[in-house]
Amino acid sequence: MFCGECGTKAEKNAQFCGNCGAKLECTETSKSTSILKNISNEGLRTKLKNVSKKQKILLGSILGAIVILCSVYAVLDYQLSPKTIAEDFFVAVVNADVDKYYQYMDIEESEFVNKDILTKILEHDINNDMNINITDYTIDRFDKSLDGLTASIRISYVENASNTVETARVDLVKQEGKRYLFFDDWRVHDSDILSMKTVQDSEIKVLKDSKLSIEGIEVDKKYIDNISSDNQYDVYKIPTMFAKKHRIKVELPLGFEVEDTMDISRYYNSYTLRLDESKLSEDIKNQILETTKKGLEALYNGAKEQKSFDEMKSIFEYEGADLSDLKETYESLSKSLASSKLNSIEFKKISLRSFSMTKNGIEAAINAEYECTVSYTIGGEERTRDNNGTDFMTIYYSYADHAFKIKDISGLNTYY
Repeated sequence: MFCGECGTKAEKNAQFCGNCGAKLECTETSKSTSILKNISNEGLRTKLKNVSKKQKILLGSILGAIVILCSVYAVLDYQLSPKTIAEDFFVAVVNADVDKYYQYMDIEESEFVNKDILTKILEHDINNDMNINITDYTIDRFDKSLDGLTASIRISYVENASNTVETARVDLVKQEGKRYLFFDDWRVHDSDILSMKTVQDSEIKVLKDSKLSIEGIEVDKKYIDNISSDNQYDVYKIPTMFAKKHRIKVELPLGFEVEDTMDISRYYNSYTLRLDESKLSEDIKNQILETTKKGLEALYNGAKEQKSFDEMKSIFEYEGADLSDLKETYESLSKSLASSKLNSIEFKKISLRSFSMTKNGIEAAINAEYECTVSYTIGGEERTRDNNGTDFMTIYYSYADHAFKIKDISGLNTYY
Protein backbone atom coordinates (compact mmCIF):
# COMPACT_ATOMS: atom_id res chain seq x y z
CA MET A 1 0.00 0.00 0.00
CA PHE A 2 1.35 3.46 -0.83
CA CYS A 3 0.65 6.81 0.72
CA GLY A 4 -1.95 8.72 -1.20
CA GLU A 5 -0.20 12.03 -0.42
CA CYS A 6 3.58 11.47 -0.99
CA GLY A 7 3.67 8.08 -2.65
CA THR A 8 5.94 6.48 -0.04
CA LYS A 9 5.47 2.77 0.43
CA ALA A 10 3.98 2.13 3.82
CA GLU A 11 4.25 -0.83 6.09
CA LYS A 12 1.54 -3.40 6.10
CA ASN A 13 -1.45 -2.52 8.21
CA ALA A 14 -0.02 0.98 8.91
CA GLN A 15 -2.63 3.63 9.48
CA PHE A 16 -0.39 6.68 8.94
CA CYS A 17 2.44 7.37 6.42
CA GLY A 18 5.92 7.11 8.00
CA ASN A 19 7.22 9.86 5.67
CA CYS A 20 4.53 12.58 5.71
CA GLY A 21 2.20 11.39 8.47
CA ALA A 22 -0.95 11.38 6.24
CA LYS A 23 -3.73 8.92 7.04
CA LEU A 24 -3.64 5.88 4.87
CA GLU A 25 -6.82 4.37 3.15
CA CYS A 26 -7.30 0.91 1.72
CA THR A 27 -7.24 1.31 -2.09
CA GLU A 28 -9.08 -1.96 -2.80
CA THR A 29 -11.86 -1.07 -0.42
CA SER A 30 -12.14 2.33 -2.03
CA LYS A 31 -12.24 0.80 -5.46
CA SER A 32 -14.97 -1.65 -4.44
CA THR A 33 -16.99 1.09 -2.85
CA SER A 34 -16.63 3.25 -5.96
CA ILE A 35 -17.69 0.39 -8.21
CA LEU A 36 -20.71 -0.34 -6.01
CA LYS A 37 -21.65 3.33 -6.03
CA ASN A 38 -21.38 3.46 -9.81
CA ILE A 39 -23.53 0.34 -10.18
CA SER A 40 -26.14 1.70 -7.74
CA ASN A 41 -26.27 5.12 -9.46
CA GLU A 42 -26.65 3.54 -12.91
CA GLY A 43 -29.66 1.43 -11.75
CA LEU A 44 -31.20 4.40 -10.08
CA ARG A 45 -30.86 6.47 -13.23
CA THR A 46 -32.41 3.68 -15.29
CA LYS A 47 -35.25 3.28 -12.81
CA LEU A 48 -35.81 7.00 -12.70
CA LYS A 49 -35.77 7.12 -16.48
CA ASN A 50 -38.44 4.37 -16.72
CA VAL A 51 -40.66 5.98 -14.08
CA SER A 52 -40.47 9.31 -15.88
CA LYS A 53 -41.58 7.72 -19.18
CA LYS A 54 -44.69 6.16 -17.57
CA GLN A 55 -45.47 9.40 -15.84
CA LYS A 56 -45.19 11.22 -19.13
CA ILE A 57 -47.63 8.79 -20.79
CA LEU A 58 -50.03 9.06 -17.86
CA LEU A 59 -49.76 12.82 -17.80
CA GLY A 60 -50.30 12.95 -21.55
CA SER A 61 -53.41 10.77 -21.24
CA ILE A 62 -54.82 12.94 -18.49
CA LEU A 63 -54.20 16.09 -20.47
CA GLY A 64 -55.76 14.52 -23.58
CA ALA A 65 -58.84 13.50 -21.60
CA ILE A 66 -59.12 17.01 -20.18
CA VAL A 67 -58.92 18.50 -23.68
CA ILE A 68 -61.62 16.09 -24.95
CA LEU A 69 -63.88 16.79 -21.96
CA CYS A 70 -63.46 20.52 -22.40
CA SER A 71 -64.27 20.19 -26.10
CA VAL A 72 -67.35 18.06 -25.40
CA TYR A 73 -68.45 20.50 -22.70
CA ALA A 74 -68.03 23.44 -25.07
CA VAL A 75 -70.00 21.69 -27.82
CA LEU A 76 -72.83 20.67 -25.47
CA ASP A 77 -72.87 24.09 -23.86
CA TYR A 78 -73.36 25.61 -27.31
CA GLN A 79 -75.92 23.06 -28.51
CA LEU A 80 -78.00 23.33 -25.33
CA SER A 81 -77.92 27.11 -25.10
CA PRO A 82 -81.29 28.89 -25.48
CA LYS A 83 -80.05 30.71 -28.58
CA THR A 84 -79.11 27.47 -30.40
CA ILE A 85 -82.30 25.70 -29.33
CA ALA A 86 -84.41 28.60 -30.62
CA GLU A 87 -82.59 28.50 -33.96
CA ASP A 88 -82.92 24.70 -34.26
CA PHE A 89 -86.61 24.98 -33.40
CA PHE A 90 -87.16 27.65 -36.05
CA VAL A 91 -85.38 25.63 -38.77
CA ALA A 92 -87.29 22.47 -37.82
CA VAL A 93 -90.62 24.29 -38.06
CA VAL A 94 -89.73 25.73 -41.46
CA ASN A 95 -88.77 22.23 -42.64
CA ALA A 96 -91.93 20.73 -41.10
CA ASP A 97 -89.76 18.35 -39.06
CA VAL A 98 -92.22 17.53 -36.26
CA ASP A 99 -89.97 14.88 -34.70
CA LYS A 100 -87.17 17.42 -34.23
CA TYR A 101 -89.01 20.50 -33.01
CA TYR A 102 -91.37 18.54 -30.75
CA GLN A 103 -88.42 17.57 -28.50
CA TYR A 104 -87.89 21.26 -27.71
CA MET A 105 -91.50 21.98 -26.77
CA ASP A 106 -92.42 22.84 -23.19
CA ILE A 107 -95.73 20.97 -22.87
CA GLU A 108 -97.23 18.53 -20.43
CA GLU A 109 -98.36 15.50 -22.40
CA SER A 110 -101.80 13.94 -22.05
CA GLU A 111 -104.10 11.74 -24.11
CA PHE A 112 -104.94 14.59 -26.47
CA VAL A 113 -101.73 16.61 -26.13
CA ASN A 114 -98.83 14.68 -27.62
CA LYS A 115 -96.70 14.39 -30.74
CA ASP A 116 -99.10 12.03 -32.57
CA ILE A 117 -102.04 14.41 -32.10
CA LEU A 118 -99.98 17.42 -33.19
CA THR A 119 -98.72 15.54 -36.25
CA LYS A 120 -102.27 14.65 -37.29
CA ILE A 121 -103.43 18.24 -36.82
CA LEU A 122 -100.64 19.56 -39.03
CA GLU A 123 -101.08 16.80 -41.63
CA HIS A 124 -104.67 17.92 -42.13
CA ASP A 125 -103.25 21.34 -43.02
CA ILE A 126 -106.02 22.88 -40.93
CA ASN A 127 -103.83 25.80 -39.87
CA ASN A 128 -101.25 27.83 -41.74
CA ASP A 129 -98.43 27.47 -39.21
CA MET A 130 -96.35 25.32 -41.53
CA ASN A 131 -96.78 27.30 -44.75
CA ILE A 132 -93.37 28.98 -44.57
CA ASN A 133 -90.83 29.05 -47.39
CA ILE A 134 -87.77 31.17 -46.64
CA THR A 135 -84.59 32.16 -48.46
CA ASP A 136 -82.52 33.40 -45.52
CA TYR A 137 -82.72 34.15 -41.80
CA THR A 138 -80.69 35.67 -38.99
CA ILE A 139 -80.94 35.90 -35.20
CA ASP A 140 -80.99 39.61 -34.53
CA ARG A 141 -82.00 39.77 -30.89
CA PHE A 142 -81.50 37.71 -27.74
CA ASP A 143 -82.95 38.69 -24.38
CA LYS A 144 -82.63 36.85 -21.09
CA SER A 145 -84.58 37.67 -17.96
CA LEU A 146 -82.75 39.01 -14.92
CA ASP A 147 -83.51 35.86 -12.94
CA GLY A 148 -82.20 33.70 -15.79
CA LEU A 149 -85.37 31.62 -15.99
CA THR A 150 -86.71 32.80 -19.36
CA ALA A 151 -85.27 33.90 -22.67
CA SER A 152 -86.64 35.35 -25.89
CA ILE A 153 -85.08 35.23 -29.34
CA ARG A 154 -86.13 37.22 -32.38
CA ILE A 155 -85.37 35.79 -35.81
CA SER A 156 -85.65 37.83 -38.98
CA TYR A 157 -86.25 35.91 -42.20
CA VAL A 158 -87.12 36.51 -45.84
CA GLU A 159 -90.07 34.67 -47.35
CA ASN A 160 -89.85 33.55 -50.96
CA ALA A 161 -93.42 34.53 -51.76
CA SER A 162 -93.23 38.17 -50.65
CA ASN A 163 -89.46 38.76 -50.65
CA THR A 164 -90.00 40.88 -47.55
CA VAL A 165 -88.38 40.62 -44.14
CA GLU A 166 -90.58 39.02 -41.48
CA THR A 167 -89.83 38.32 -37.82
CA ALA A 168 -90.51 35.35 -35.60
CA ARG A 169 -90.36 35.28 -31.81
CA VAL A 170 -89.30 32.18 -29.88
CA ASP A 171 -89.84 32.21 -26.10
CA LEU A 172 -88.00 29.72 -23.92
CA VAL A 173 -88.22 28.72 -20.28
CA LYS A 174 -85.59 26.96 -18.15
CA GLN A 175 -86.70 23.67 -16.59
CA GLU A 176 -86.01 22.68 -12.99
CA GLY A 177 -83.67 19.76 -13.73
CA LYS A 178 -80.35 19.57 -15.55
CA ARG A 179 -79.38 17.87 -18.77
CA TYR A 180 -76.35 15.58 -18.62
CA LEU A 181 -75.91 16.67 -14.97
CA PHE A 182 -74.31 20.04 -15.78
CA PHE A 183 -76.35 21.92 -18.39
CA ASP A 184 -79.51 23.99 -18.14
CA ASP A 185 -82.56 22.39 -19.75
CA TRP A 186 -84.21 25.01 -22.00
CA ARG A 187 -87.55 24.35 -23.71
CA VAL A 188 -89.59 26.40 -26.16
CA HIS A 189 -92.61 27.73 -24.30
CA ASP A 190 -94.26 29.51 -27.23
CA SER A 191 -93.57 30.98 -30.65
CA ASP A 192 -95.49 33.07 -33.12
CA ILE A 193 -94.24 30.82 -35.90
CA LEU A 194 -95.91 27.78 -34.32
CA SER A 195 -98.33 28.21 -31.45
CA MET A 196 -98.06 25.53 -28.78
CA LYS A 197 -100.64 26.82 -26.34
CA THR A 198 -103.00 24.38 -24.66
CA VAL A 199 -106.37 24.94 -23.02
CA GLN A 200 -108.01 23.30 -20.06
CA ASP A 201 -111.44 21.64 -19.74
CA SER A 202 -112.71 21.97 -23.30
CA GLU A 203 -116.40 21.06 -23.63
CA ILE A 204 -117.75 19.06 -26.56
CA LYS A 205 -121.52 18.64 -26.83
CA VAL A 206 -122.98 15.88 -29.02
CA LEU A 207 -126.32 14.12 -29.31
CA LYS A 208 -126.81 11.71 -26.43
CA ASP A 209 -125.36 8.21 -26.85
CA SER A 210 -123.19 9.27 -29.78
CA LYS A 211 -119.63 7.99 -30.16
CA LEU A 212 -117.04 10.78 -30.33
CA SER A 213 -113.56 10.54 -31.87
CA ILE A 214 -110.91 13.26 -31.90
CA GLU A 215 -108.15 12.93 -34.49
CA GLY A 216 -108.97 9.24 -34.84
CA ILE A 217 -108.96 8.52 -31.09
CA GLU A 218 -112.29 7.39 -29.63
CA VAL A 219 -113.07 9.45 -26.56
CA ASP A 220 -113.78 7.37 -23.47
CA LYS A 221 -117.12 7.82 -21.74
CA LYS A 222 -115.21 8.72 -18.57
CA TYR A 223 -114.84 12.23 -19.98
CA ILE A 224 -118.63 12.81 -19.98
CA ASP A 225 -119.57 15.53 -17.49
CA ASN A 226 -122.85 14.34 -16.00
CA ILE A 227 -123.61 17.72 -14.46
CA SER A 228 -123.51 19.52 -17.83
CA SER A 229 -125.19 16.71 -19.78
CA ASP A 230 -128.97 16.35 -20.12
CA ASN A 231 -131.54 14.05 -21.71
CA GLN A 232 -130.69 15.29 -25.20
CA TYR A 233 -126.93 15.91 -25.15
CA ASP A 234 -123.79 14.36 -23.71
CA VAL A 235 -121.14 16.91 -22.78
CA TYR A 236 -117.55 15.69 -22.86
CA LYS A 237 -115.00 17.64 -20.83
CA ILE A 238 -111.42 17.12 -22.07
CA PRO A 239 -108.79 18.12 -19.45
CA THR A 240 -106.16 19.41 -21.90
CA MET A 241 -106.13 20.06 -25.64
CA PHE A 242 -104.02 21.99 -28.13
CA ALA A 243 -105.44 25.42 -28.88
CA LYS A 244 -105.88 24.47 -32.53
CA LYS A 245 -108.41 23.10 -34.97
CA HIS A 246 -109.15 19.39 -34.60
CA ARG A 247 -110.90 16.91 -36.85
CA ILE A 248 -113.68 15.06 -35.08
CA LYS A 249 -116.02 12.25 -36.05
CA VAL A 250 -119.36 11.60 -34.39
CA GLU A 251 -121.21 8.33 -34.82
CA LEU A 252 -124.80 9.29 -34.12
CA PRO A 253 -127.08 6.95 -32.15
CA LEU A 254 -129.18 6.52 -35.30
CA GLY A 255 -126.25 4.74 -36.89
CA PHE A 256 -124.49 7.05 -39.34
CA GLU A 257 -121.40 9.23 -38.94
CA VAL A 258 -120.70 12.90 -39.47
CA GLU A 259 -117.34 14.65 -39.58
CA ASP A 260 -116.57 18.20 -38.60
CA THR A 261 -113.76 20.58 -37.68
CA MET A 262 -113.66 21.73 -34.08
CA ASP A 263 -111.86 25.02 -33.39
CA ILE A 264 -110.44 25.14 -29.86
CA SER A 265 -108.80 28.37 -28.73
CA ARG A 266 -107.74 30.09 -25.52
CA TYR A 267 -110.81 32.29 -25.71
CA TYR A 268 -113.43 29.81 -26.90
CA ASN A 269 -112.96 26.20 -25.88
CA SER A 270 -116.46 24.74 -26.32
CA TYR A 271 -118.09 23.03 -29.28
CA THR A 272 -121.60 21.78 -30.07
CA LEU A 273 -122.26 19.46 -32.98
CA ARG A 274 -125.00 21.21 -34.89
CA LEU A 275 -126.09 18.75 -37.49
CA ASP A 276 -126.94 20.45 -40.75
CA GLU A 277 -126.69 19.67 -44.44
CA SER A 278 -123.15 21.08 -44.67
CA LYS A 279 -121.85 18.35 -42.34
CA LEU A 280 -123.42 15.47 -44.27
CA SER A 281 -121.34 13.46 -46.69
CA GLU A 282 -122.48 13.30 -50.30
CA ASP A 283 -123.42 9.65 -49.78
CA ILE A 284 -125.70 10.52 -46.84
CA LYS A 285 -127.29 13.39 -48.77
CA ASN A 286 -127.95 11.14 -51.74
CA GLN A 287 -129.56 8.53 -49.48
CA ILE A 288 -131.88 11.13 -47.99
CA LEU A 289 -132.90 12.58 -51.37
CA GLU A 290 -133.47 9.18 -52.97
CA THR A 291 -135.53 7.96 -50.01
CA THR A 292 -137.60 11.14 -50.11
CA LYS A 293 -138.27 10.90 -53.87
CA LYS A 294 -139.38 7.27 -53.71
CA GLY A 295 -141.50 7.89 -50.63
CA LEU A 296 -143.34 10.90 -52.11
CA GLU A 297 -144.11 9.12 -55.36
CA ALA A 298 -145.37 6.05 -53.48
CA LEU A 299 -147.67 8.16 -51.31
CA TYR A 300 -149.14 10.20 -54.19
CA ASN A 301 -149.56 7.24 -56.55
CA GLY A 302 -151.21 5.19 -53.82
CA ALA A 303 -153.51 8.08 -52.87
CA LYS A 304 -154.63 8.88 -56.44
CA GLU A 305 -155.43 5.19 -56.94
CA GLN A 306 -157.21 5.18 -53.59
CA LYS A 307 -155.20 2.33 -52.17
CA SER A 308 -155.35 1.60 -48.48
CA PHE A 309 -152.28 2.36 -46.40
CA ASP A 310 -151.75 -1.33 -45.73
CA GLU A 311 -151.46 -1.95 -49.47
CA MET A 312 -148.49 0.31 -49.94
CA LYS A 313 -146.86 0.65 -46.51
CA SER A 314 -144.15 -1.96 -47.19
CA ILE A 315 -141.86 0.69 -48.69
CA PHE A 316 -141.80 2.50 -45.34
CA GLU A 317 -141.60 -0.45 -42.95
CA TYR A 318 -138.66 -1.54 -40.85
CA GLU A 319 -138.28 -3.50 -37.65
CA GLY A 320 -139.82 -1.65 -34.73
CA ALA A 321 -141.28 1.07 -36.97
CA ASP A 322 -144.13 3.25 -35.68
CA LEU A 323 -146.00 4.38 -38.83
CA SER A 324 -149.09 5.71 -37.10
CA ASP A 325 -148.29 9.35 -37.94
CA LEU A 326 -147.48 8.53 -41.55
CA LYS A 327 -150.70 6.50 -41.88
CA GLU A 328 -152.76 9.45 -40.69
CA THR A 329 -150.97 11.76 -43.15
CA TYR A 330 -151.53 9.33 -46.02
CA GLU A 331 -155.22 8.84 -45.33
CA SER A 332 -155.69 12.63 -45.28
CA LEU A 333 -153.91 12.89 -48.65
CA SER A 334 -155.94 10.03 -50.11
CA LYS A 335 -159.20 11.68 -49.03
CA SER A 336 -158.17 15.00 -50.58
CA LEU A 337 -157.24 13.39 -53.88
CA ALA A 338 -160.45 11.31 -54.09
CA SER A 339 -162.18 14.05 -56.09
CA SER A 340 -159.02 15.18 -57.86
CA LYS A 341 -158.28 14.63 -61.53
CA LEU A 342 -154.59 13.95 -60.92
CA ASN A 343 -153.58 11.39 -63.54
CA SER A 344 -149.87 11.09 -62.88
CA ILE A 345 -147.09 12.77 -60.93
CA GLU A 346 -143.32 12.50 -60.99
CA PHE A 347 -140.89 14.26 -58.67
CA LYS A 348 -138.01 15.41 -60.83
CA LYS A 349 -135.69 16.92 -58.24
CA ILE A 350 -135.49 16.87 -54.46
CA SER A 351 -133.14 19.30 -52.69
CA LEU A 352 -132.36 20.00 -49.06
CA ARG A 353 -133.15 23.40 -47.61
CA SER A 354 -132.18 22.47 -44.07
CA PHE A 355 -131.33 19.41 -42.03
CA SER A 356 -131.29 18.96 -38.28
CA MET A 357 -131.41 16.34 -35.59
CA THR A 358 -133.44 16.52 -32.41
CA LYS A 359 -134.21 14.09 -29.63
CA ASN A 360 -137.27 13.08 -31.65
CA GLY A 361 -135.25 12.12 -34.70
CA ILE A 362 -134.15 13.62 -38.01
CA GLU A 363 -135.92 16.51 -39.65
CA ALA A 364 -135.38 17.99 -43.12
CA ALA A 365 -136.98 20.87 -44.99
CA ILE A 366 -136.98 20.10 -48.71
CA ASN A 367 -137.89 21.51 -52.08
CA ALA A 368 -139.69 19.00 -54.29
CA GLU A 369 -139.89 19.88 -57.97
CA TYR A 370 -142.55 17.88 -59.81
CA GLU A 371 -144.27 17.33 -63.16
CA CYS A 372 -147.85 16.07 -63.28
CA THR A 373 -150.78 15.50 -65.64
CA VAL A 374 -154.31 16.50 -64.63
CA SER A 375 -157.74 16.10 -66.26
CA TYR A 376 -160.40 18.78 -66.51
CA THR A 377 -163.74 19.21 -68.32
CA ILE A 378 -164.64 22.10 -70.65
CA GLY A 379 -168.06 22.21 -72.37
CA GLY A 380 -168.71 18.64 -71.47
CA GLU A 381 -165.41 17.59 -73.05
CA GLU A 382 -162.67 16.08 -70.85
CA ARG A 383 -159.19 17.31 -71.54
CA THR A 384 -155.73 16.91 -69.97
CA ARG A 385 -152.91 19.29 -69.33
CA ASP A 386 -149.39 19.06 -68.02
CA ASN A 387 -148.42 20.98 -64.96
CA ASN A 388 -145.20 21.53 -63.01
CA GLY A 389 -144.18 23.29 -59.85
CA THR A 390 -142.28 23.10 -56.58
CA ASP A 391 -143.63 22.00 -53.23
CA PHE A 392 -142.04 22.94 -49.90
CA MET A 393 -142.45 20.37 -47.15
CA THR A 394 -140.91 18.97 -43.99
CA ILE A 395 -139.92 15.30 -43.81
CA TYR A 396 -139.34 13.39 -40.57
CA TYR A 397 -137.03 10.39 -40.75
CA SER A 398 -135.85 7.47 -38.73
CA TYR A 399 -132.55 5.73 -39.39
CA ALA A 400 -132.76 1.94 -39.44
CA ASP A 401 -130.94 -0.90 -41.18
CA HIS A 402 -128.29 1.63 -42.29
CA ALA A 403 -130.89 3.59 -44.26
CA PHE A 404 -133.19 6.58 -43.85
CA LYS A 405 -136.88 5.80 -43.44
CA ILE A 406 -139.73 8.32 -43.74
CA LYS A 407 -141.88 8.32 -40.65
CA ASP A 408 -144.02 11.41 -41.37
CA ILE A 409 -144.47 14.36 -43.74
CA SER A 410 -146.06 17.76 -43.31
CA GLY A 411 -146.99 20.19 -46.08
CA LEU A 412 -148.18 17.74 -48.75
CA ASN A 413 -149.84 19.54 -51.61
CA THR A 414 -153.38 18.34 -52.45
CA TYR A 415 -154.34 20.89 -55.09
CA TYR A 416 -153.31 20.54 -58.74
